[in-house]
Amino acid sequence: MLISKHRLLSLFFTASILAWPGLSQGREELRLDISLPDVNRPSIMAAQKVLSMAYGQLGIKLNFIATPAARTMNMWNAGKLDAVAAKVIDSGLPDSIKVNIPIAYEEAVVFATKKTFTVDGFDSLKPYVVGYVNGVTYLDERLRNVPQKETAPNLESLFRKLEAGRTDVAVDSRFSFCLVRKLGLNHIRILEPSLEKRLGYHFLHIRHQQLVPALEEVLRNMERDGSIKKIQEEVMQEYMEQCTELSDARNKKAAG
Repeated sequence: MLISKHRLLSLFFTASILAWPGLSQGREELRLDISLPDVNRPSIMAAQKVLSMAYGQLGIKLNFIATPAARTMNMWNAGKLDAVAAKVIDSGLPDSIKVNIPIAYEEAVVFATKKTFTVDGFDSLKPYVVGYVNGVTYLDERLRNVPQKETAPNLESLFRKLEAGRTDVAVDSRFSFCLVRKLGLNHIRILEPSLEKRLGYHFLHIRHQQLVPALEEVLRNMERDGSIKKIQEEVMQEYMEQCTELSDARNKKAAG
């Protein structure tokens, strides 16, 4: 019977993994602690589903831990995490190794209430007080030339500060607009065009670099056969339906 290249890699990988010190008692003990941002948006849900499928093919169990960005970095630096689900910027994560198959994407946009201007990259935000969520390395990097910044501990705080006029604009994922609707912050809108669209990649701690070749092979196959795209499309559809339902429910409640 012919065995596919992917199957051979998986078998070799499993045999190698079981030979590691402290992991010889059985496959059921293989588990990685992977951080996820503690917000509900399609890129995060897609990354979780893609990784669950990919690692599942390799016989590895995953424990996803939802944490704010700042706490994720603290846990990473303390050695309490094995991987980060997906990041859209390569820097800012010491002792990590990138898995070079994109599994998600993010689109950074500007949220505003009273301000109106044509968005032309991050430097076009220099005249304004810009809010963003504390600990998001990607935005730390992109907003480095913006002199007036105001961080928030989470997304809800970010948008409430914007609504209250404590910031001129806020920067986050386009997908975060669903939370704006859920909170009933009707004065907040998105200024077009987007600041940037970036692909998200999975990062493992360097101590798990042995996993990378087999994981990349699995993800590459999932990319070729359309599995990753299918997951992203399904997640987006579910998210938009959920967002619409939340908005409709809030409107009905407000009406009566």
